[in-house]
Amino acid sequence: MAEKNKKQKKYYEAWGDTLNALHLFRTLCIVLVFAVIGLVLLLKQAVVKPPLVVKVSELGQPTIVTNYQSEVSVSPPEVLNFVQTFIDLFTGHNYYTYDENFRKSFKMMTLECQKKMDEYLTTNKIIDQIKQAQYKTKVNISVVDITKDSKEAVFVKLKGYREVLSYLNPEFKKEIFFETDLVLKKVNRQIQTPWGLLVDHYKETIFKEQ
Repeated sequence: MAEKNKKQKKYYEAWGDTLNALHLFRTLCIVLVFAVIGLVLLLKQAVVKPPLVVKVSELGQPTIVTNYQSEVSVSPPEVLNFVQTFIDLFTGHNYYTYDENFRKSFKMMTLECQKKMDEYLTTNKIIDQIKQAQYKTKVNISVVDITKDSKEAVFVKLKGYREVLSYLNPEFKKEIFFETDLVLKKVNRQIQTPWGLLVDHYKETIFKEQ
């Protein structure tokens, strides 16, 4: 009988230093978990923090937009700057920078316009031409007219010409005179869209090439 009771009893030893260490590690883990949660919340707030938007008046005076989400109006100098930047990136074909330029220009378009422009580049084999001829293009915009400015969009018509040279052939030179119609959709100013504009429609007409 004594032998049976002896087998049923179970014993274990616990050292005070070991228990103290376990309690300490458990406390540290809990503190670290709360610290990580706090950092995640702070990071989330930092990501959604509104960008610093500076508008330029018609006289060239810069003003800071504090309530950027409610102020969707875009001044003419902003439209001009946006159009010039977009046209340079999208049509200023350069053999060494075309890939990066196209990526930047596509970020200035709406999703629907991105699809259409991707089809345009593929159908007309624009990238293949740039690679084969190793183009070096300079865009010159002579006229930019805002034909309509509504609450939702800005309609722009521009004229200019492109000087097309070649890294491969120094004697190659071509001038393309074009007219472009753009519809710029007004959007909230965010980190991805600091201009408050996105290209929603693009149509180029070439009326002279020499």
